[in-house]
Amino acid sequence: MSAAYKIRSLPRILLMTLGALLIGGAAYVDHATGRNLSFLCFYLIPVSFFIWFTTRRIGALSSVLCATVWFVENVSDKAYLFNSEISYLNMSIELVFFFLATLLLSSLKEALGINEELSRMDALTGAVNRRAFYDLAGREIARLERYKHPFTVAYMDIDNFKIVNYRFGHKAGDQLLRSVADTVRKNLRKLDIISRFGGDEFTMLLPETGAEAAQAVLSRMRNVLLNIMETNKWPVTFTFGTVTFLKPPSSVEEMVKKVGSLMYAGKDSGMNTIEQEIFDA
Repeated sequence: MSAAYKIRSLPRILLMTLGALLIGGAAYVDHATGRNLSFLCFYLIPVSFFIWFTTRRIGALSSVLCATVWFVENVSDKAYLFNSEISYLNMSIELVFFFLATLLLSSLKEALGINEELSRMDALTGAVNRRAFYDLAGREIARLERYKHPFTVAYMDIDNFKIVNYRFGHKAGDQLLRSVADTVRKNLRKLDIISRFGGDEFTMLLPETGAEAAQAVLSRMRNVLLNIMETNKWPVTFTFGTVTFLKPPSSVEEMVKKVGSLMYAGKDSGMNTIEQEIFDA
């Protein structure tokens, strides 16, 4: 779990308090240095904090607040009385650069966010990739440790997928994978996660979901998938390994190994089934 994520996870009131302290610190140093130094650029420190760790709107408001504090501080300086027009012109130019820098920071955060999101997605299906799944699963394990709320993980394999590639071509295989990912996504809640683990294997992370609810969701999903496969004349079925965790596993690796082993046991016993266990060690 990254340091940035930990900071963003702090209560909003605490983040706002820290940001306010940064603004106050910048204002104090600005006042202490007087007019010999232009301190506007240092107000970018609290603005950057707000932009990076809160919302874009709060970041914009903090930028306006910092600019106002700096403006009031400098207008109150008697030095401006000697040449007010030039002084106000200089202040205006500095404010323009300040707001441009704020806009660039906000745009940079947005671009980095888009790039990070793309790096966590499977390009073909739009599902999250293995790395992102491990990160999200780790957070869910930590949540279980803290709040004792169960979650369920499902590992799904497409039975006989190679036949589709062989008989209909790889383009049809790609279409099948996209169709599966879209169908699974439509049959899950917004907080649930679907991940493509590679090839024709997918995993699903279902927070706040017990064994009975998971069985109902996955059974319905498998029926929908089978109907779509039959409509498209794709000769495949689906095998699931499903584990509901009432107590946290020691690691994400242990969790994946457990559901994966259950899925492969289902394939060995005839495929097109949902194998389910409850982990309460």
